[in-house]
Amino acid sequence: MTASESDLLEQAVNGDNDALSDLLKRHLASVRRAISGRVPHRWRSLLSEEDVVQETFADAFHDIRHFDLKRDGSFAGWLSSLAKCNLHDAIRMLEAEKRGGDRKRVEVKLSGDSHAALIELLSSDGSTPSRHAAHDEARSVLDHSISKLPPDYRKVVRMYDLEGESIEKTAAALGRSHGAVYMLRARAHDWLRELMGAATNYFSDSP
Repeated sequence: MTASESDLLEQAVNGDNDALSDLLKRHLASVRRAISGRVPHRWRSLLSEEDVVQETFADAFHDIRHFDLKRDGSFAGWLSSLAKCNLHDAIRMLEAEKRGGDRKRVEVKLSGDSHAALIELLSSDGSTPSRHAAHDEARSVLDHSISKLPPDYRKVVRMYDLEGESIEKTAAALGRSHGAVYMLRARAHDWLRELMGAATNYFSDSP
């Protein structure tokens, strides 16, 4: 007998990866529909809809344990929302690189202060680094937070943000497309903001 969606979802939230895999297969077509035609033409050589689907499914395995069966609505809606967010993040990162991100990364590589540059980038969402945090403390908090990221997210941050490697070399090391790397990087930055804030209140909402 085929398991109901509600049963599979409950099992998935409780750590059953087979149940989650079954759910993802059932909703593959709906996720593709949610992002169909949404990749701008100028980025299609670097980012495909399939990149977004694959990273969304990978994120689902990381995030499903936080799914609230009573508050988060349908699994299909949650998954489609996650896919749209991933696509938005990838496009945002690509646009940022086009606006001069590569030039800034070269300047940082020459100065050698990539940790400070990453912290400044992480604070660009409106939060600000605490004025009382010393440089060495900030570096220590950042390194500790990076160590808590999943392996691929950690590797993206270390290679691309801290070591100044090219997107081509980073993508090759991970066996991912350029677009997938930008999605991983966006998610990694979100997690770092959360980890650094939760650990020490390093980021605050006040200017």
